[in-house]
Amino acid sequence: MTKPAAPTPTPKHCLPDWDALGVRQGEERRRHRAAGDAANAAGRLARKAALELQLGRTADASTATTEARKALEGAGADGFNEQTKQRAYALQSVAQQIGSVEATLHFLDSGTFPPPAAGIDDSEYVAGLLDSAGSLAKYAVGRAAHGDTQSIVCCRDGVKSLQGALLAFDFRNGPLRRKFDGLKYSLRRLEDLLYEQSLIGKTVSSDPAEDANDPCLKALAEIKVRFDEADLARENVIKRSRDVQKASKQAIFACHRGDAAKAATLLETAKAAAQAILDDENLVKKWPALRYGSLGAALEEYAEAALFMKWLEAKGVSGAPLVAAQASLGLPLTDEEYLGGVCDLTGEVGRVAVIAATARDTASVQRVFETDVAVVEAVAALHLPPKLAKKMGPLEGCVRKVEHLLYELALAAANPLAAKRAASSAAEEPAAKKSRDDDE
Repeated sequence: MTKPAAPTPTPKHCLPDWDALGVRQGEERRRHRAAGDAANAAGRLARKAALELQLGRTADASTATTEARKALEGAGADGFNEQTKQRAYALQSVAQQIGSVEATLHFLDSGTFPPPAAGIDDSEYVAGLLDSAGSLAKYAVGRAAHGDTQSIVCCRDGVKSLQGALLAFDFRNGPLRRKFDGLKYSLRRLEDLLYEQSLIGKTVSSDPAEDANDPCLKALAEIKVRFDEADLARENVIKRSRDVQKASKQAIFACHRGDAAKAATLLETAKAAAQAILDDENLVKKWPALRYGSLGAALEEYAEAALFMKWLEAKGVSGAPLVAAQASLGLPLTDEEYLGGVCDLTGEVGRVAVIAATARDTASVQRVFETDVAVVEAVAALHLPPKLAKKMGPLEGCVRKVEHLLYELALAAANPLAAKRAASSAAEEPAAKKSRDDDE
């Protein structure tokens, strides 16, 4: 019995500096897991503290909160994101829960909310206060059952004072906005309890006058200033990032049209705009977390454009890498921005493959195929963050599409009548390219 022939091996291409990138991604994965483990340990203790508080066991709640805080800080450097200068994402919600119990215990002990403790992020502090208001509403129900109207009044006045201070904030859509929206329901519940107590003759006069020296209110006034500065910087970054993204996209379109000079000019414009944002002392340098949003997406688009232009320039150059190194793109890109550009590069070279297939340029299609395979092999070997892990499916799809183009070109070479099949399967991609050109 005869056996099938051995498959034709695809040439193997190693991407430059990929080993070092892989080491960094592996370390990032380790840090992520360590932060997750710390979050699980601290989270169990934080939930225990919240339950003890709900059951009125304040001493046990205080002990559990102290243990939870130690477990949280036990994450050490793994629990702090050096890029955003914030606590690791997995630990943020736990820190807020611990802060909520601490704020509630402080209020029950002193009748006021606490100032922020050392090492507490502004958002964590505000979120803890907002959650604490809900805890006080639950506490007040228990006091109402015992006819303790005075304690309810104290909670009502404290929550009302907190609401007055936070009304000055411009919370954007997100977790803090949702927590702030729930504050009015906590206040309403406290007011309803007082009304219900009045129906049975229990009323207590109160003095809701605010203390100008209240440490919490003074801290919130300072936090508001920082929030406003961050919001202004955020708007500025979003607006200026559009220039980076637009010029990068137009550079890609120019590359597809074969206008290398215009593509280079547009890419340089995008680079200068991005560098100006990164160098501005009042933007990303002051608020590092602002990089991971509109600017991050724009830098990823820049990386895609730069990689595509270098891929085109390297055609026919002996020994040139299929994918340019991260350090050669002209901007200090993060690993995630660079990897996003590498993954998206396969879509751009795929359009080149369709045009080349229409012209029966098998060599160019083969180069695209080898590029796609090299990217899939390299990316699949990394510990990818969730955002980039989603791109593996489309990457493998790009390989299959170009592989089919090569098959159809082989058919067309063997039998000219098969050319119609190759042309029909490739018809959609030029249409997509034309739509993109029209958008420009």
